[in-house]
Amino acid sequence: MTIRRIMLVVVFLISLFDPVLAQGPRRLTLEECVHVALENNPDYLTAQKEVAKAKAGVWEAYSTILPQINAHANLQRAWEIQENTIPNFLKPMLAPLAPIIPEIGQMPDFVQLSFGLEYTFLYGATLTQPLYLGGAGIAGIKMASAAARAAEHSLQFTEQNLYLNVADAFYKCILAREFIKVQEEALKQAEENLSMVSKKYQVGMASRFDKMRAEVEVTNIRPQLVSAKNAYQMALTSLKMVTGIDESTPLEIEGELVFQPDDFGDLSLQDIIKMAREKRPEMKTLEEQKYISHKGITLARSYFMPKLFFQTDYSFLAMQNDVKFSQKDFSKGFTSAISLQIPLFSGFKNARHYQKAKIDYKIMLDTEKKLVDGIEAEVEVSFNKFQEAKETYISAKQSVDLAKEALRLARVMYDEGASTQLDVLNSQLALTRAQLNYISLLYEYQIARYQLRKATGTLSGTIQ
Repeated sequence: MTIRRIMLVVVFLISLFDPVLAQGPRRLTLEECVHVALENNPDYLTAQKEVAKAKAGVWEAYSTILPQINAHANLQRAWEIQENTIPNFLKPMLAPLAPIIPEIGQMPDFVQLSFGLEYTFLYGATLTQPLYLGGAGIAGIKMASAAARAAEHSLQFTEQNLYLNVADAFYKCILAREFIKVQEEALKQAEENLSMVSKKYQVGMASRFDKMRAEVEVTNIRPQLVSAKNAYQMALTSLKMVTGIDESTPLEIEGELVFQPDDFGDLSLQDIIKMAREKRPEMKTLEEQKYISHKGITLARSYFMPKLFFQTDYSFLAMQNDVKFSQKDFSKGFTSAISLQIPLFSGFKNARHYQKAKIDYKIMLDTEKKLVDGIEAEVEVSFNKFQEAKETYISAKQSVDLAKEALRLARVMYDEGASTQLDVLNSQLALTRAQLNYISLLYEYQIARYQLRKATGTLSGTIQ
């Protein structure tokens, strides 16, 4: 008793300084696990950032048709000022005076003049407004908007995958926990059987062989129980990885494996396939990608079209031989222009862009057919698996009830001497197998429900 009290005091003191022990394990339901995963899973967080990135691309696309205003400033130093040779206009004008002023005839026919000063300072602002881009501006905006919608559908796809992965990891934890219960029950039954055989052996009603066989059965079940407990810890680790929970966090799950009727069982395969075509995020993403490819043809066609721009410039210019500029040294300039650009030859680059855009669109059509076929096959497999899991569950439940009754009868008959110890052990083994099979089929049924809903694109928000 003294040692026990000391141990209790030690555990209490440790719990005071260890917040994890003080708080106890973290308990989570399936819905809470999904919520935690949506907050921590890196794939989902990355998909969210891709949506934000795509939405930013929409505003970037709008910039191609909006006006561009740029301020500019330029200070230039002329180390050597160029001189230009021009005709001497004064000589022919003063030629009539040559008889009176003879020096006029000696004037040179050409003179050299320098234009500009050592320092030139220019500053101002320029506005450029595209007027016509051959359809490229509007096509770019529509392509960017479609890309944003495609990113949102990809986010839904990632979310549904995350839902399924979390549900699978969660129910594997419950499955492993139920396996522990079955093995514990099997060990309890084996120990009770060993106790009954030992009593019969002591009074000479059971053989030494029967007693040894009962002892072997107990010894065989104990390692299986240890393995089941290890499998449970591994399942918890997998759940932590999916949800992004720190591996050192103690975790307990709250939930049971129970049969839940699903209204999908009342739908036909064709109805489910139709639903998948309408709601699968991959189909919606592909539709947006097809739209982008089609607009890509319009964008490539714009390379052949003329471009029209309006530009206006408002600036100030000053020139002098030092850098001591003042406001009175600047002269104002204000100009506007409309420019037309007509592509005539680009080394066949534009033609190749157009050809590639058309091929990309045809590739998307081929991809659509491949995706539709894949979705239909996935839906059919998931539907058949769901129906199979539902039917096998009913049979497994009946098997457990029969195995329990068989074990009860075997014990009664062995106690009365009407059967052997081997019959009891076989009945115990059959019950354990039936229980493990029943739990496994419950797990498979539950996951089959979620897989079918994911195959139809309706899994998000239906976890239960």
